[in-house]
Order: sequence, then structure tokens, then C-alpha cells
Amino acid sequence: MLSAAGDAGTPDPGRSYDPPLTVDLRGTPGSVSWRPADSELHIEPGTGPDAGVLPCVVLADRAGCAEFAVLQDTLHHLGVPSVRVDAETIASLRLSTAVTGDTGGMSAVLDLDGRRIMPTVVWARHFSPRAMPATADAVETLLRAESWHALVRQLCSLAPASLPGNRPGRLEQLAGAARAGVRVPRTVVTTSPAEAAARLPGPRVVVKVVEEHFVETEPGLLTGVLPEIAAREEVLRRPALDYPVIVQEHIEHDAELRVYHVAGGLHGYAVGKRSPDSPWREEGEVTVAPVAVPPAAADAVRRLAALWGMTYGAFDLLLRKDEVVFLEVNPDGDWRWFEAKAGGHAVSTAVALAARTLHLAALGNAVPPAPLDLVDFLLLGARRAGSVR
Repeated sequence: MLSAAGDAGTPDPGRSYDPPLTVDLRGTPGSVSWRPADSELHIEPGTGPDAGVLPCVVLADRAGCAEFAVLQDTLHHLGVPSVRVDAETIASLRLSTAVTGDTGGMSAVLDLDGRRIMPTVVWARHFSPRAMPATADAVETLLRAESWHALVRQLCSLAPASLPGNRPGRLEQLAGAARAGVRVPRTVVTTSPAEAAARLPGPRVVVKVVEEHFVETEPGLLTGVLPEIAAREEVLRRPALDYPVIVQEHIEHDAELRVYHVAGGLHGYAVGKRSPDSPWREEGEVTVAPVAVPPAAADAVRRLAALWGMTYGAFDLLLRKDEVVFLEVNPDGDWRWFEAKAGGHAVSTAVALAARTLHLAALGNAVPPAPLDLVDFLLLGARRAGSVR
């Protein structure tokens, strides 16, 4: 999880959320990181038309995120070559892409900074065009950012495999979960929080934005607009807005779970916190513990992941007696922060194995996955190397 900086500011009664929180990544160095394979499982470049082309995992992220640093180190030890590109430095790359088609479908070969690679797996997370540095020319800035973002997005479609999979929006998630028979909070999307609160039961409501929880006003400067739990009577006095927000019933619950879905495997954490923004404003007060995912929650997560075509997703759930309540799923959800709070590296292990399996499958290779104890051992070194980013 990215760390916060700056003052929360002064409350504004006209806003539908708590005072914003600022995350300042300006000056965080981006990079293009090449990691060759480091084991006997390394697949050498092909012969014939593909001579000199290296099958490679492509990771696209932004500076300041540790997840891919650890993943890349682990893939290196597992015999999987990779290149990681941060949004902040991608414009420095020199690229030529050959897109070819035959009866087997489309494929792409990249000449990237003088190296020829064939993406076997492409995983893009937090890769936003807004993170790319601006120039004095506004048109050029937008064109450059949107072009690189479009290329990475379309490489996800051309590669044999991509992560995280589909990216359903928040409203699509709620509607899909409800249709699938999973309980969701009663929800109103509105420009008038007061009118929405009047339609919902209970003494409290939840207010959240429709899109991402952070907006980037300039490259590297993010402002969090985090979900809040507010007294219904207070929301009834709020003025109308000029943009839509989500207002939901607040559901009393016995437990809150974060469940990571990784290629069908599930890894659960029980989360204890006073408010939705506690991980940002009072990190030390948040408790995280690894737990077995209850069968009803496991069934809901797997059904929803299949419904939305997600190989990876961070699901937020509530447990109330024997009932599972779906809140949302984040296709880019960080996992290192949860592992650090809870101890262990179950999700890091799972994503490394999943990426390696997809890479080998793209090559038609039936090498069995590495044993979990080997991956855990490799992660000990990777955690030290990738913990500071």
C-alpha cells in the first residue's frame, strides 16, 4: 500500500466524504527493470523466424509500488524472465512492435530498448496515463500518455495470458453480485446524498465515489476520496453535488474479510478497523490476521471471479451470522501491506506461481509448478530486495 503524506485539511460541509488525504509520489524514481531467468527452467530464445526472441513476462506498474518488485525477483529465481516498466519512465523507451496473425491467432513481438521479446503474460496494475510526466505542450502530453496506456492495454489482449483479467466497475460489480444471488448493500447512485439517505434504513450510511478512490491532479500527486461511514441525520443535511456518488446502507456485521483470488486459489485476512480510511489515517490501529475463508465466502468469491473473468482480484466482504455481503473487488488491490501486517507471504507466493504457470503454458511447457516451500524460500530474499521501493 502506498503511504500517505501531508495534512488531511479542513472539513468542507459541501463534500460527501471526509477531508481528503494526500499521497505525494512526485520525485519517486521510476524505472525499466529487466530481470533474466536464473535457473535451469529458463527457456532459450527460439530458432527460425523467432530466433533471438525471448519469451518474457511484462509487468506494467507505477513507481512507489512494491508488489511487482517482489514478484519480479521471485520470477527471476523461478526461471522466468521479465521486464517491469513504470508509468513514470515508459516514455523513455524505444519501441517497435510487430503484430502478426495466422491461423493460431494474433501475437506481438516487441523490440524494446534493443531487446526482442514476446510477451507471454502481461500484468498491468496502477498503470495510469495520469502518472506520466507532463511536458510544456498539453496536446503532446495527452497524446503521449494515452498512446502508451493504449498500447499496454492492448498488449494485454494480444498476449497469450494477462492479469488481472476483466475490470468490472463498481456499479457493474454490485449489479452482477446481486444477480448471482450474493447479498450487496442497498445502494443509491445520486447527486443528492440527502435524498439517498432518506431512502435508506438505519442510523448510518456509507458514502463512496463511483470510480477510483484516488484522483491524480498532477503526475504523482494523488488525493484520496475514501469511503466514509456517516450518520444518516448528518447526510440528510448535505447539499446536492455536481457529480454522482454511491450512497449505501450501513450493514452491521460480525467480521470483515479481505479475500485475494489468485487463479482460483483463495487467501483470506480478517480485518479490524474503526473506519474505511483507517489503513491510511491510523495504520497502527488496524489489525490484520490470516484466516481460512469460510465456505460460503469462498463460493461467492469464486462465482463472482468466474462471472467477471478475473484471474486476480482483492475482494472485500462482510460476514453477518451465516450471510456473506459483497462490498467490492479491486483488480489492482495491493497485497504486500496485508502480508506485512499479518505476517507471511501467501499471496506473494500465489501470484508468483500463477504468473510462472501462465508463462509456461504460453510456451506449451508442461513443467510442474515449483513446490511451495521452494517459492517461500525464494521469497525470503525477494522480500528483502523488494521491500523498499
